[in-house]
Amino acid sequence: MASTEVDSRLGRVIVPALEKIIKNASWRKHSKLAHECKSVIERLRSPEKPSPLSDSESGSSVPGPLHDGGATEYSLSDSEIILSPLINACGTGVLKIVDPSLDSIQKLVAHGYVRGEADPTGGPEAQLLSKLIGSICKCHELDDEGIELLVLKTLLTAVTSISLRIHGDSLLQIVRTCYGIYLGSRNAVNQATAKASLVQMSVIVFRRMEADSSTVPIQPIVVAELMEPMDKSELDPSTTQSVQSFITKIMQDIDGVFNSSNPKGPLGGHDGAFETSMAGTANPTDLLDSTDKDMLDAKYWEISMYKSALEGRKGELADGEAEKDDDSEVQIGNKLRRDAFLVFRALCKLSMKTPPKEDPELMRGKIVALELLKILLENAGAVFRTSDRFLGAIKQYLCLSLLKNSASNLMIIFQLSCSILLSLVSRFRAGLKAEIGVFFPMIVLRVLENVAQPDFQQKMIVLRFLDKLCVDSQILVDIFINYDCDVNSSNIFERMVNGLLKTAQGVPPGTVTTLLPPQESTMKLEAMKCLVAVLRSMGDWVNKQLRLPDPNSAKMLEGDEKNPEEGSHPMENGKGDGNLEGSEPQSDLSSGTSDALAIEQRRAYKLELQEGISIFNRKPKKGIEFLIKANKVGNSPEEIAGFLKDASGLNKSLIGDYLGEREDMSLKVMHAYVDSFEFQGMEFDEAIRAFLQGFRLPGEAQKIDRIMEKFAERYCKCNPKAFSSADTAYVLAYSVIMLNTDAHNPMVKNKMSADDFIRNNRGIDDGKDIPEEYMRALYERISRNEIKMKDADLTVQQKQSTNSSRLLGLDAILNIVVPRRGEDMYMESSDDLIRHMQERFKEKARKSESVYYAASDVVILRFMIEVCWAPMLAAFSVPLDQSDDTIVITLCLEGFHQAIHVTSVMSMKTQRDAFVTSLAKFTSLHSPADIKQKNIEAIKAIVKLAEEEGNYLQDAWEHILTCVSRFEHLHLLGEGAPPDATFFAFPQTEAGNSPKPKSSSVPVLKERGPGTLQYAASAVVRGSYDGSGVVGKASGTMTSEQMNNLISNLNLLEQVGDMSRIFTRSQRLNSEAIIDFVKALCKVSMDELRSPSDPRVFSLTKIVEIAHYNMNRIRLVWSSIWHVLSDFFVTIGCSDNLSIAIFAMDSLRQLSMKFLEREELANYNFQNEFMKPFVIVMRKSGAVEIRELIIRCVSQMVLSRVNNVKSGWKSMFMIFTTAAHDAHKNIVFLAFEMVEKIIRDYFPYITETETTTFTDCVNCLVAFTNSKFEKDISLHAIAFLQYCARKLAEGDIGSSSKKNTPSSPRNAKNGKQDNGKFFESEEHLYSWFPLLAGLSELSFDPRPGIRKNALKVLFDTLRNHGDHFSLSLWERGFESVLFRIFDYVRHDVDRSGEDASDWERYTGELDQESWLYETCTLALQLVVDLFISFYKTVNPLLKKVLMLFVSLIKRPHQSLAGAGIAALVRLMREVGHQLSDEQWLDVVSCIREAADATSPDFSYVLSEGSADVGHEDETSDNPDILRRNSQLLAAVSDAKSKASVQIYIIQAVTDIYNMYGTSLSAKHMLILYDGMHRIASNAHRINADPVLRSKLQELGSVPESQDPPLLRLENEAYQTCLTFLHNLISDQTTSEIESYLVGLCREVLEFYIEIAGSRGKGESGWGVVPSGTGKRRELTARAPLVVAAIQTIGNMGESMMKKHILEFFPLVETLISCEHGSNEIQLALSDMLQSSIGPVLLRFC
Repeated sequence: MASTEVDSRLGRVIVPALEKIIKNASWRKHSKLAHECKSVIERLRSPEKPSPLSDSESGSSVPGPLHDGGATEYSLSDSEIILSPLINACGTGVLKIVDPSLDSIQKLVAHGYVRGEADPTGGPEAQLLSKLIGSICKCHELDDEGIELLVLKTLLTAVTSISLRIHGDSLLQIVRTCYGIYLGSRNAVNQATAKASLVQMSVIVFRRMEADSSTVPIQPIVVAELMEPMDKSELDPSTTQSVQSFITKIMQDIDGVFNSSNPKGPLGGHDGAFETSMAGTANPTDLLDSTDKDMLDAKYWEISMYKSALEGRKGELADGEAEKDDDSEVQIGNKLRRDAFLVFRALCKLSMKTPPKEDPELMRGKIVALELLKILLENAGAVFRTSDRFLGAIKQYLCLSLLKNSASNLMIIFQLSCSILLSLVSRFRAGLKAEIGVFFPMIVLRVLENVAQPDFQQKMIVLRFLDKLCVDSQILVDIFINYDCDVNSSNIFERMVNGLLKTAQGVPPGTVTTLLPPQESTMKLEAMKCLVAVLRSMGDWVNKQLRLPDPNSAKMLEGDEKNPEEGSHPMENGKGDGNLEGSEPQSDLSSGTSDALAIEQRRAYKLELQEGISIFNRKPKKGIEFLIKANKVGNSPEEIAGFLKDASGLNKSLIGDYLGEREDMSLKVMHAYVDSFEFQGMEFDEAIRAFLQGFRLPGEAQKIDRIMEKFAERYCKCNPKAFSSADTAYVLAYSVIMLNTDAHNPMVKNKMSADDFIRNNRGIDDGKDIPEEYMRALYERISRNEIKMKDADLTVQQKQSTNSSRLLGLDAILNIVVPRRGEDMYMESSDDLIRHMQERFKEKARKSESVYYAASDVVILRFMIEVCWAPMLAAFSVPLDQSDDTIVITLCLEGFHQAIHVTSVMSMKTQRDAFVTSLAKFTSLHSPADIKQKNIEAIKAIVKLAEEEGNYLQDAWEHILTCVSRFEHLHLLGEGAPPDATFFAFPQTEAGNSPKPKSSSVPVLKERGPGTLQYAASAVVRGSYDGSGVVGKASGTMTSEQMNNLISNLNLLEQVGDMSRIFTRSQRLNSEAIIDFVKALCKVSMDELRSPSDPRVFSLTKIVEIAHYNMNRIRLVWSSIWHVLSDFFVTIGCSDNLSIAIFAMDSLRQLSMKFLEREELANYNFQNEFMKPFVIVMRKSGAVEIRELIIRCVSQMVLSRVNNVKSGWKSMFMIFTTAAHDAHKNIVFLAFEMVEKIIRDYFPYITETETTTFTDCVNCLVAFTNSKFEKDISLHAIAFLQYCARKLAEGDIGSSSKKNTPSSPRNAKNGKQDNGKFFESEEHLYSWFPLLAGLSELSFDPRPGIRKNALKVLFDTLRNHGDHFSLSLWERGFESVLFRIFDYVRHDVDRSGEDASDWERYTGELDQESWLYETCTLALQLVVDLFISFYKTVNPLLKKVLMLFVSLIKRPHQSLAGAGIAALVRLMREVGHQLSDEQWLDVVSCIREAADATSPDFSYVLSEGSADVGHEDETSDNPDILRRNSQLLAAVSDAKSKASVQIYIIQAVTDIYNMYGTSLSAKHMLILYDGMHRIASNAHRINADPVLRSKLQELGSVPESQDPPLLRLENEAYQTCLTFLHNLISDQTTSEIESYLVGLCREVLEFYIEIAGSRGKGESGWGVVPSGTGKRRELTARAPLVVAAIQTIGNMGESMMKKHILEFFPLVETLISCEHGSNEIQLALSDMLQSSIGPVLLRFC
């Protein structure tokens, strides 16, 4: 045995109590108890006794539940002996005996001297402790306040104790005891203590269950939070404080014992929590045992729920059945979970108990049970939320409790029911999808949708419930995705929003209501708060998903980084730990994300299906057609019948009408519908009952007949032995329907009896009677139980009335739940209620998909907004317009803000603009006379919106900035400042005469002056919000009172403060938002400036500001901003209002100066883009002042920011180029002055970045060379071009970029290669040719001096720097520069033809003759000189130069042709000796081409008659004849001109031949011969044409000498041909040359003989030409040619003569006999006969 000190530990607790018991015990009644007490005292005090564990008696070695806190342990028998007197003392019922006993037990437990488990189903130790607990619980029956408190203290200590673990029935007994004390005690403190103890115990049980440990530390509850909602008003603060002290002390005592001791053995682990050896506790049926008769309905509910779940989810259970069973067994075997389950079930059952009358005092038990359930659900942990066992308990017990209590008339019960439902929705919704889908409409929407006659307190409770529901932003989204997007579920979210809208709008006018005005106001306010909360919740959710910063938080993104990735958010069930435990996955939860596309499809499917159902309920046939077309229903009769049978929401009466139609399709559907029923084994009335549940029989007898006929057939087919034929079933069916109507219709007074029923149906079975027993049983069943449709669908048939609760599909159930005919209605219909709810849950389990979606895709929010935005807009707009209440206004404005936030973030333009526009209208800024305090608040809301939602407003910025503009306008008017219009109203002056504006022409808007109130007055009647209104009346018509009211309203604007922060904070907008902001600001500014009556510059000045604020953004963003601003400045700069345009340009100048402060890197184009508005306005503006201002602005930029100008040079030169073409002299002078300064002083800056700038400079100078105002400007410009060319040749252009890119760094310098040639790069070509081309264009300048100077500079430049040009450069130079000088002339110059107009258009005022004879000739000479100078380089271009000459020769203008021929001869003279054979071939080919092209053509003369020429007096007035004659003369003149050109060609060919005849090959000579011969042949053909010669003589084109027109040309051409062939034949004799020579000589002689011989015969082939003198003159002219031919023949060799003598001899013979015009021919013939022909003939002889 232990020492005395050790014994005293236990003794100090027990001995004093036993002594008190002995003292207070009755010696007669309690003698045995006293003896036991003395024995225990003696045993504890006696140190000689053996130790407790040394006794050898049976069982003495088994450890017991008692120990003294040290090393000594008491055996089970000793523990029983010691505890026995305490247990017996508690059962005596004597106050003085019970008190010390309870106190002692409490101390034993509190000090940890009692350990083990208390469970009546356990071993001896557990039973002993269970007996001890039972004795404590019985003590509360003494009905003593002190004992009650002591019992509570002891029981709470026992439950809280770590060493004493209470399980099973013992725990339930403790709960019942505390529950009984709470109900039975007359002391309010004891009641409160009992309630607090129950709460503390429940928290302990469930906390240990969650932690799976009995040693988890537990915090004491806060009693003050539990005293609501009923007890708080009844208890004073001192009571609450005392109860809190009571609970806290017990908890601290237990913690002290636990912390000071070192638990050993089972205390250190899980206390055997997972032991499963107790088979009795593992049986689920044992957990449900109850003898309480009130619990029978719970058992029925439980069994029904299990059946429903199994029926609805067979597929889900099939795969994971084994796993589920294992999990279930572990949960049941776990004692801690078992305890929690038992407590939860007990509380649910207690909450379902209903007293006979709903007396508030008797309802306290129900209330406290509900409060406990509420607390447990609100603090539920992961195990409670996810365990299948606990979710099953909620479905089995808590749902039934909610069903029974939701219809209670006591508000506290209804409030608690709502709180419990809130906890279920918040924390258990993943596992209770179907249940929430039923209870939410039943409890919440039913009350919410009752607008006209609601219970005020219930409605307020529901509204507060919804407000709390919105705290967790995930809940509403989950509700929408799981119910509103589920085809078989009610649209909870949509109905909730619509219900809140109706409540916020109040009772409709003319509707009878039970609400008092103050109640209605309160209710409307709460509904408004709920709507705002809904929007706020949606906004919070999208912020969380997109990780958007909270606008009210300074920490922008801090904290958001901890959020899980989008698309993988776990479902949050409410407060506390939101993550689901991985050890117990919830089967009803989806994989974590919701497929947005699938949800969208489901939502669209539901909406379309609902539309089809709505159409069906109006016109069934059209409804079915719509559904088939929309692929919602198949087109087969079986599919349509299945839809009619299973779809919810269909009007049952219309289903019956459709099935009864006689059309073929309807008949097939009706047959399929009936055939879908299985009546096998069913009684006849049961079959009819099942058949008629889905529809209402139509009223038409024929329709009923068709339906019942098919029913009878189907019943007999399923039950072939029931009746002899289907006719029997058909008749009986009618009889049953008639009996049902007779028995249950209150209008029928005389009811049908059973005998009547039997008599009416005699002989219907093929003449036989149906057995009487069968008929009587049928009669009894029908009379007792009416045949009717499903109650759940009854109200669908009814039209919707003002009572919005009829929208609910559960209306019939609610009619049962809500008592209407007295208080007993509730009790009478309880069984029906459970049955209907069971059917409803079965239907939900069958139809609804079991997967619960935890929404994470923000796309879902779009569908939610589409549902709720219109109700929200109505709910906020109407009160804001009609009410002046501060709270209401604040709520409405917050609602607007939240709505705009959500719609903006989701980019829903239509919805966002609707809210923003409405809010903007409520500012009343468009009507200042109506401004009130609420409008000021709306203005503040607009400002707040701009500050917080700016990144998402997009196009809506326009409305906000419009409000800002109007506010500032009114604000200035309130200060007395004149409007901007006063500065812009001065009249426009004529162009060029208006005063020069100053560069800073910003009007001072704050200047005060007399009569400023008139401006404010004019603003009162400015029009509607959209600005479409006009001034309705003059300010003078306003009364003084109206004026004072207006001034006071304008003074209200001071409350808003400075709005400039909207613009200064534009720097915080993101890259996309700033662009939207700028677009909107530009649009608003445009509207301001375009106002015909009141133009303003407020927004324009703000544009300059925000451009300045945002200039430091990245280049990409700034470019997008400036793209918008650029178009704006261009539009305003071209405004008709000169002052506005000047203001805009000055603003643009300020921005440009600011922008040019920033350095720009090479090859960027930002400066150029920035200055483009100047360029465009310069080109488009018709105002001289604006163009002059632009020149001065640009000049100022150059002078002050030249170091920073890079790509901006391009725009500057474009501006100067535009100015060069300006029609006003001052602008041209001003611009050239600046250009001159730039080139003289800043030329290095132009070329330091890129060569394109140099090109722009050149183009600008070229433009100035064309100046019409001053010749000096053109000459200076040409000089500057020469300067630029020199710089370019020196390599100063773009040298910075070229230094790093030469092909050989060692030999390359200044952009040149080692051979002195420029690089053939595109960049270099791009630099040279604008300069050279510009100079070449000046060759057509009408001023001779300019032309001459330009050509001189052009060719000097080429001559001076051409040695550095490569061949490709030269090639481009000739083609693009030099040849362009002759483009028009060598193509279309013909002063006498139709091309004269083109020439005039091209040259303008140019003197054509001067240009042709001076400039063109000079240019051609310079081109030839240039080609000759650089022939070594450019000789490959010879052919192109030759083609230039040919093109000029081809022209009908004789001067041009002559110049081209002269240039050709000069070129050949200089370079002919250097030509190769190929080049000579090109030369002779070009000559031949020119000869062919210039052939004279008299065909027009031949085709046209000329008889009218000689009768001028008769035809002078005929315009057609005059025109024809002029054309004939022109044709003759052209032919003569060409003949002259051909003579020039012959002369040129002769010259070239004389110079280089020895260098030409035979091939070259033959080509030349061919060309000359063609000339000669064509000339001869014309000369020999007598008709042509006659017509030419008639036209007066031939002189009187009557010579052939082209005789000289013919002779010279033939002479040249003879010369070529004669020289060739003498150098080399070939058959080809020989044949050419013989043929040519024969041709010449034949032509001569023909002319001479014809005259001899007296034939007059010349018509009017006299034959004598004309013939002789012609023969004389031809004589030299004939002589040459004769001499050529005579000089032929002997061999050649022998070969051709037969050809020549007849010609010689004929010549001898002809008449000759000269003796030279005879002499030549004589010489030829003597020297050549004679000797040959002699030899032949």
